[in-house]
Amino acid sequence: MKKRLNLFHSIINKSKNLNINTDLSLEQTISYFNAQNAEALKVMSFNMKRNYFSFGQNSWKNRVELIANLIDLQQPDVVGTQELTAKNLNDLTKLLPNYDVVGQGRGGDDKGEYTAIFYRKDKFKLKDQETFWLSATPNKPSRAWFALCPRICTTCTLELQGNTKRFIRIFNTHLDHLSFLSRKNSLQLISSKMQEKNLQQEASVLLMGDFNAKPKSKTIKAWYQDLSTKTNNALQNAYLQCDYSDIGRSFHGFKGKIKGMPIDYIFASSSLDLQRVSLCRDSINNRYPSDHYPVLAQYMLSC
Repeated sequence: MKKRLNLFHSIINKSKNLNINTDLSLEQTISYFNAQNAEALKVMSFNMKRNYFSFGQNSWKNRVELIANLIDLQQPDVVGTQELTAKNLNDLTKLLPNYDVVGQGRGGDDKGEYTAIFYRKDKFKLKDQETFWLSATPNKPSRAWFALCPRICTTCTLELQGNTKRFIRIFNTHLDHLSFLSRKNSLQLISSKMQEKNLQQEASVLLMGDFNAKPKSKTIKAWYQDLSTKTNNALQNAYLQCDYSDIGRSFHGFKGKIKGMPIDYIFASSSLDLQRVSLCRDSINNRYPSDHYPVLAQYMLSC
């Protein structure tokens, strides 16, 4: 109570200096100042399709500039990527000088696919980063639970430039496409890692990635049930503010399909106020940057 009263007196004093109506309730006044001090945050989750094709319009060399142009156009603050290798990342970072990137290959060091995270270096300062394996031995390259290949999650904690008391923690992953057990256990492991890191340093949380599961699948239902037992881990699915059929499919196989359900997601903690979510279906002369549409979500973060 004392803390709330001190906050109230502080706000009232500032209100007088700013010539703001002080005939407001405490909750109305706090709400006003939260809105005034909120920071806009735009995030993207994007499976960019690794370089499986060495020729044709969908080869990496013919798409990398499309991807960079899309990111330049949308100007996300954070981009969670899936499927890129070290070479792909090297190509892309050259085209995105305003971003830094963190991550590790699923084969260890720079081997294999990454779940790399790009972030705007003019907006954030990196506090920590980690890539862990979605297995019973998360600290070393490994595969488990009948996954076809090693699966990983990259996480980092970002500090807002100029605000040393506000942190955002990103988790970015790519779940297995065949094994339900792997997807289920992987999400449980990620949830546990969230709790562990939150005990070390509280932060607003974003989880994004290619889950290889539709919204009403066993994978998502099982994860929600697991989350319900972890009260400190409440995350909101960005799609819940709209009908799934309005969102449509996120994987389209370079064909521009729309009808269907998404398998790519963004989730956020309650400290992030969702403003808008969409799939970016931009194409140039019927050429798509990837076989997935990127997911875009805009939030307001109270500072």
